[in-house]
Parts: sequence; C-alpha cells; structure tokens
Amino acid sequence: MKKRAILAVALVACGLLAATPVFGGEKKVRIGFSLKTVNNPFVISVKNGAAKAAADLGADIIITDSQMNSQKQMQDIESFVQQRVDVVLIDAMDSQAILPTIDDAVEAGMKIVTEDVRIPDAGDKVLSHIGIDNHAAGAQLARWLAAKLKAAGKRNVIIIAGIPGNEATDSRANGYREVLLNNPDIDVLDTRLAGDKREEGLTVMDDMLQRFAQIDGVICSNDELALGAISAISESGRADDILVCGFDGNKYALEAIKSGDMAATIDHAPYSMGYLAIETCVKAAQGQPVDKLTVMEVEVVDSTNVDATIAKHADEE
Repeated sequence: MKKRAILAVALVACGLLAATPVFGGEKKVRIGFSLKTVNNPFVISVKNGAAKAAADLGADIIITDSQMNSQKQMQDIESFVQQRVDVVLIDAMDSQAILPTIDDAVEAGMKIVTEDVRIPDAGDKVLSHIGIDNHAAGAQLARWLAAKLKAAGKRNVIIIAGIPGNEATDSRANGYREVLLNNPDIDVLDTRLAGDKREEGLTVMDDMLQRFAQIDGVICSNDELALGAISAISESGRADDILVCGFDGNKYALEAIKSGDMAATIDHAPYSMGYLAIETCVKAAQGQPVDKLTVMEVEVVDSTNVDATIAKHADEE
C-alpha cells in the first residue's frame, strides 16, 4: 500500500494522475501547489522536496506550472478552489497581481500557505510563509563580493536583477543595492532587470561588456542569470578579470564554483524548503498550529565550502 501511495504522489506531481481525496478508506490531505515555473533548476529542487514530503506524509499534491505567467497562475489557483483542495501552496510570480485570487480562495474556505516569495499585502489571509530573508541574504552576498574586490584593489560592479514584481528577487536586489551603493570602495556601474533564465543573463552581460571596459564584479538575482553572464564573459575573453556571484545554490552553480568559473552563490536549500512547505500545509489542513513565518538560514558558498555544500545536498535529487 505504501508503494502505491508514493507512486500516486509522483504521478500527481507530474500531472499524470488526478489527486484522489480518499485512499485506503481514510481522507487524505490534498494540497494544490502553484509554482511560477518548473523550467528552473532551483524550482525543480523545490518541487522534488515537496513531492518527497507528500509521499512521506501520505498527502496528495497537485503541482501546476504557471509558466512565468501571472494570469495562468491565477487560473491554476482558481482550479484548486474548484477541486476543493485543503491547502493552496503558492510560489508567487507577482506578489501584487495575485492578491485578488487569494481573496477569492480564502472566501471559498481555502487555507493559504506561501513558499519562497512573500505576499506582504495579503496580511492574515496567508496562514504561513516558508522561505529565507531574501533582503538579508542579498546584503550578505554583496558584503562578500565587496570585501573580495576591495582586497584585490578593484571596485566596478554590475547588478543583474531578477523578475520585476517578484518579492523574492526584488528583495535580493534591494539587499545588493543597499550594501554596494553605500560602500565607498565600490562603484555600481549599472543595474539591469532581467528574468530568471540563462539566456537573459547572457544577453544583459553581452551589453554590459560592450558598454564598460572595466568590470570587476557581477552579482545576479539567481544562479541561472549568473551562469548566463559567465558564458558571455568567457566568450569575451575576460573571464580571469570578473568575479560573478549567483543566488540559490543550484547544482550547476555549485559545479561552476568548484571549477572556478563562478565566485560565489547563496545556498538557498530549495529541496528542504519544498519539504518544509508541505509539512506546514499538512499541519494546517489537520488543524495543527503553524508558525506565521519560518525563516530558513542561508550561507555564502565559495571555493572554501563548495565541496561540503555539494555533499550536504547529494541525496536531494
């Protein structure tokens, strides 16, 4: 029976099987998980952690892909309401655009939990949030970069920010700016909004390399943007001169740090975040008390601790 339950969760997560509210004669907790995308290594790790938690806890999870489209995310959440899930778990694409849909879901009796991206204006309509302090983590990474550049007698930095309107990446970029713009040893040459894809990071970095003869550091709102920037820098022949920082700690970024192509990232522990989010949803559905805010710890990963970080997450695929 346990193997059948795990298989059912896996099929539901892949969209191949409709979630069933009854299994083995007992009502199961049903969770609708709306992701902003599944076309990103970080989010894939979140999804894997969520699916593992659902299997371990005997819950049904329906995972939808918003495809980076706020309108589709709202439609997905409306579908969860129609299916009468117990809890709606949201990884918001746009923290403002989604507010009316949250209002409708709460009015229909849904419990709302958010993961990674906060929705501050939803107030008490969000029962619990699980994530990191993106602003503080951004500031932490910016201080690391500033110290490295100062030690090398360098100062010129580019900020490549993430998805406009997304609370998590906006907060990271604000943390970067707060530290770097107020540091007399650093010159921020430009800040550019991008998205979350490698090709977007590559395109922005191509432009920056043409505009600025001296770039010493690049700090990005996620690892995929940073990996794209690294590709552009490598093609330009300036790879030995520019430190590139990402954010999230996906496996490709960790490999790039180990090889020396990337300077640093933030270990965001996405698998653990997905697992904890589902644990919280199950507790909420069962009427158990849950914390209004769970802030996960992060750390800067560089060449000194990348091997330990890779080992820590080795079993999370």
